[in-house]
Amino acid sequence: MKIVKWFEDWVVIASFMVIVAVTFVNVVSRYTFQASLAFSEEITINLLVVLTMMGAVVGIRLGAHLGFTYLVENVKPRARRALIIIGTTLMVIFLAVLLIWGTEMMINQAIRGRATPSLGIPQWLFTLSIPLAGLLGIVRTLQAARVSLHEDTSDEAIAQRMAQEAAPVIDDSELSGHAHSTGTTDREGGRK
Repeated sequence: MKIVKWFEDWVVIASFMVIVAVTFVNVVSRYTFQASLAFSEEITINLLVVLTMMGAVVGIRLGAHLGFTYLVENVKPRARRALIIIGTTLMVIFLAVLLIWGTEMMINQAIRGRATPSLGIPQWLFTLSIPLAGLLGIVRTLQAARVSLHEDTSDEAIAQRMAQEAAPVIDDSELSGHAHSTGTTDREGGRK
């Protein structure tokens, strides 16, 4: 799954970088040469769709989407399990609709030969992000549900998780050897 994580992250990063670069060049061109780039709008809008869809998948993976955690964490174990299963089922249904209808839309665009107006890039290349996000979102939702179903729900464990969520998140790669030179450990820097 590391390669899938890498793919998700880099699609988001690359989309954002291209949007920023094209928009910046377009603004400079508009003010310097009084001429706008014809392709800038189509690239930024299409990449914004890609960024949104894949960003949603990354959000599912990181547990960054809003949820009713207070309700889920403060009910009895059987009700908690039922709420997690119901929530997961609804998410999977929604993502399956994205997968099915996104695939249908992408195939129709490929068959009809739709392309972007200025650059002539096949439109299905951008639309591919919709069914791909649906598929990866289903996988990430099921992974998150599995973790949630096996979480410790005691008051102490919930209090500890809440305290860790309030602490800054520091990854080993961000420290790059700094923790070893200062003598700190991962537990002191925040959660993983």
